[in-house]
Amino acid sequence: MSEGSARGPNIRDIESLRIERPAAPPQKRRFAPVAIALVLALVIAAGGYAIYARTLGRPLSVQTAIVSVKSGSQPGVLLTGSGYVVTQHKYIVIGTKILGQIVEEPIEEGQHVRNGDLLARIDDRDYQAQLHQAIADRDLAAANVKLKEAQAARTRELFRNQAVSRDQLDIAENALAVAQAELRRASGAIDYARFNVGQCVITSPIDGIVLQKYRELGDTINYGGNIQAGGGSTDIVQLADTTDMRAEVDINETDIAKVMMGQPVAVIPDAYPDKSFAAFVAKIYPEADRQKGTVKVEVKLRDPDLRIIKPEMSAKVTFMAGEGHSSVARLVIVPKKAIITEGAASVVWVVRDGAAYRMAIAAGREFQDGVEVRSGLDGGEMVIVEPPSDLKGGSRVATTGP
Repeated sequence: MSEGSARGPNIRDIESLRIERPAAPPQKRRFAPVAIALVLALVIAAGGYAIYARTLGRPLSVQTAIVSVKSGSQPGVLLTGSGYVVTQHKYIVIGTKILGQIVEEPIEEGQHVRNGDLLARIDDRDYQAQLHQAIADRDLAAANVKLKEAQAARTRELFRNQAVSRDQLDIAENALAVAQAELRRASGAIDYARFNVGQCVITSPIDGIVLQKYRELGDTINYGGNIQAGGGSTDIVQLADTTDMRAEVDINETDIAKVMMGQPVAVIPDAYPDKSFAAFVAKIYPEADRQKGTVKVEVKLRDPDLRIIKPEMSAKVTFMAGEGHSSVARLVIVPKKAIITEGAASVVWVVRDGAAYRMAIAAGREFQDGVEVRSGLDGGEMVIVEPPSDLKGGSRVATTGP
């Protein structure tokens, strides 16, 4: 028996008989693959939703406007143009037909004058002398006529008594005719001299405003003298008739059918944008400008404020709907770009509860701020301006203002 057997079992032999069991894995590692799969699923879902929200699921962004309503007492704007303030007779140049030195001129540019007010006075001493001479010549001719009438009467009596020949009678009657002609010529000379004297006093023929003076006190009017630009040889002053203030504007040929005589108009000077003056169409020129493709129109201001309104001022001229349209109880206006024309039909896209819906309308007159809707809209609706071509009924839209 060996030594080991004698001493009992060997410890190593006992250790060799022990059964080794594998250690259990940590509990948390069992759920790791599931958690990873769940996270991946969430990431994919989030990414898909983001892509969907940015593409197919995102509401279409559109620009919108509100359909407006105007009452019949507020006529709609048909069209607007830019023009200038003028007067009915444009500008009147006042002058004289004689030559001489200006000895009085009590006016200045911008001054308002009335009919009959003195504009200038010319030295008339030489013209007064001519008038006196013409009167003296007339008196001399009248005395000569009286003499020739007496001589002719005696000659006729002598001829009836056969005391003088026919030739002598003819000579006497011819002398009388010459004397009468001299008297008429002398009378005409007086009229001409009086006219020249009257031309020495220049007065205003209208109520107006002084635009420009061509002469100054002390200037001599002669055909070879120097004058300001724009004036003639005998022109003195330029006036504007303030009793009939107007504004003239060029209207495009395509819009002239919207303008008619008597149509209400609003005139707003560019220098005073907060001031509006009522006016009406007073003249439509019969001829168009071929090069510009426009027709000139004049509007007359009903009650101009001459402290504000001045000739040649630029102004905005707005043409309103005519008087015949004032009986309309209400006017529904939709922006022109919101209307889609399909042949003879017109449609708009209306937004309700965040969705777009197609609606047919009956379009009427076109104004400056939109198009009249005779049926299909009541006013206050939200419509899409310039609707996209791929818009479908019921599509979700995100609205933005104008």
